[in-house]
Formats: sequence, structure tokens, C-alpha cells
Amino acid sequence: MKKLSVFMLAMAAAAIFAGDVAVNGFITGRWKTRVKNAFEITAQKTVKINAPKGQVSFEGKQYPLDNGKDINKCYEGISFEVKGDGSNEWGTLGVNECNKTAGQFYFPLKNTDWKEYRVAFADMAPASDHTLGLPAQMPVMKICYFTLGDRWKITWTNAKRPGFSYEIRNVKLIEKIPATFKRGVVKARPLADVVKEMKAGKETLITCFGDSITAGTALRKGNKRYAVLLGEQLAKKFGNKNIKTECVAVGGAHTYDSIAWLDRDLSKGKPAVATMLIGYNNRSSAQTAELYRAQLEMWIERLLAKTEGKTAVILIPSVQGVPRWFAQDDMAAVTYEVAKKYNCTVCPLDKVVGKIGPVDYRAKFLADGIHPNQAGHQIFADELVKCFK
Repeated sequence: MKKLSVFMLAMAAAAIFAGDVAVNGFITGRWKTRVKNAFEITAQKTVKINAPKGQVSFEGKQYPLDNGKDINKCYEGISFEVKGDGSNEWGTLGVNECNKTAGQFYFPLKNTDWKEYRVAFADMAPASDHTLGLPAQMPVMKICYFTLGDRWKITWTNAKRPGFSYEIRNVKLIEKIPATFKRGVVKARPLADVVKEMKAGKETLITCFGDSITAGTALRKGNKRYAVLLGEQLAKKFGNKNIKTECVAVGGAHTYDSIAWLDRDLSKGKPAVATMLIGYNNRSSAQTAELYRAQLEMWIERLLAKTEGKTAVILIPSVQGVPRWFAQDDMAAVTYEVAKKYNCTVCPLDKVVGKIGPVDYRAKFLADGIHPNQAGHQIFADELVKCFK
């Protein structure tokens, strides 16, 4: 496969964020404004990122291969080498089209030796509520710059991300690289099959994906998020102590984040059952219901590809808030349609909450206008248990 020659790169702090960047091990600055520092990323000259302190952007020569003689020259992916710090953290590379990050790729930092990653643009995750990622081929003129790092300073269940670092070198565009993921309807494993195994006492992992509602934001100390309650109640229901739940939800998450985080989230194990409740933040960012549909479908397809179709999926329609009582309705309706398309189970929490009504829901089951209190999480767990017939 033919690759580009190594870029001549210029490093700049992202306009919004401050971050530490080291070249050959030396800190070159914590920038709060756009200060450029030119250098070349080669096998001899590397970039060290100290995170999580924000994003750093770097630009390549506009025409690194042909000096602009072929402005239609296209590439299908990117390769780079990373040396991690041995932590359980993940680094991020973003590809930007003129002031917007269109595609992003997360990579583990567990390896302390140099490791090469080769990524097709089509395999990268979307990077906003308003994109579906990158096309299979990108003209070099369309790529404005790349980013290292991301906006996230919290991780699963809103835990603070610890400090971590990694080095990157040999960033190159790839002319030809096949995509791993291809769009197409795939069917989730029937939940009834998993229930049979649970009844037989088999080890069963249930992973709960989502945003702050699932993460347990606003719960008091000592309270239990619905993921924990679900595991306890299912273990009791089936007399099976081998049922385990994991919560990989993060406050503030959108569907595009969930797509990008799939490898990280599945590092806790490939689940027999995956639950997903998301969409509140998507609507806060003015995402349309149709883009929500497309990103939710992408998440399902990639989840099932990574688990080889061995995962049953329970979708929870985006639930109401107070005063945001009707704003999520179109996304909730889309969730039911997507569930039918991919053979997913639906836990109709939106309908349960709708019957309670905004006055009682706010007074009895919410800690604020969005996030459930302990009684609210108990209702969520109770309704999810009903899915396991």
C-alpha cells in the first residue's frame, strides 16, 4: 500500500483549550491562544501529549506529495505510531474539515512500546451531532488539520480522568486501505436466548451505555444507579449470582461519543446484553431526529460487528425532562423504529414516565429537571427487569 511521505507539521493549541505539548520530551508551552510551533513528526522527532488538558491541533503541508499538481488526489486513511504510558486511558486522533472535526479515532495507551495504527477514514466515528463521519476517500485539499486529545475530563460513571501521556510519530496518509465496517442491517441476538442462559446459572455480563441519566449524575452518596439495581434484581429473580452489570455511561455523552468509545467500553468485556439510553444531549445540540436515527443505527451495527452478533440489545427511548416534557418525543419514536429494524428489545420508559406526568415525576423521581433520584433509578431498574421474561 502506497503512503504519503511524512508530513511537515505545524503545532497549535486549539483556540478554546489549553494543553501541554512536548517535542522530543521538552514542554513547548501551555497555550491559551493560537501560538504555532513548527516541527516535523518523524521516527526521530515525536510529539508527547500530556492529558487530559484539552486538544492540540497540527496541520500538514497542503500538497505533501505533488506540490498541488493534482488537487483531486484522494486518500482513504491515515497511519501513525503511538507509545502509551501503560495506563488504561485512551488517546484520540481527529480529522478536521475546515474548522470542524468530522472523524475521530480512539486508541488504547496500555502499550508502552511503539505500536502502529492504520485507520480507514470510513471507520472513524462521527465527531458531532451533525455529521456521519468521513467519506471513504478524502481529497488532501479537504483535510484542514488534525487534532490530538479530546474535550473529555471524565470517564465512566463521571469518574475524573487521571493524568496520562502518550507519544505519537510517523503520521502519514494512506492512499488505499479497506474499511472494516460496512453499513447494513444486522440483527441483534434475541434477548430470550440470554434469559435461558441466565436461568441456567451461566455467567452473564450486562453493559449499560448512555449519558448522565444512566451514569447516575445527581445521585446522593450511597445511592445506586439503575445499572447496579438491575444486576441485583436479576440475580435474585433467576437465582444466579453470576449475573454482572457494568455501567460505561458518561455525563454529557452524545450518540457520536458512544460510537467512538465502543472499543474502550468493550474493554470491560463483550456483553451478552447491552442497554442504551441516550439522546438528551443530542437534542440540546439541536440534532435532528433523522441524524439521531443514523448515529444510533451506526452504534448498533458497530457494536454487533465487534461482538460478532452475540449481544442482545435493549433500547430505552429518550425519556422526558421537566420542563422538557415533549422535546424528546420524536427521538423516542425513532428509537422504537430502530429497535424493530435491528431486532432489539425496547424498554418503554418514556411511556411509563409519561403516565406519571410532569408534576409527580419532577416532585418524586427527579433530583433536578433531568436526572433521576434514587426512586427514579428504581423505576428504571424495575422496568428493565420486566424485559427479561
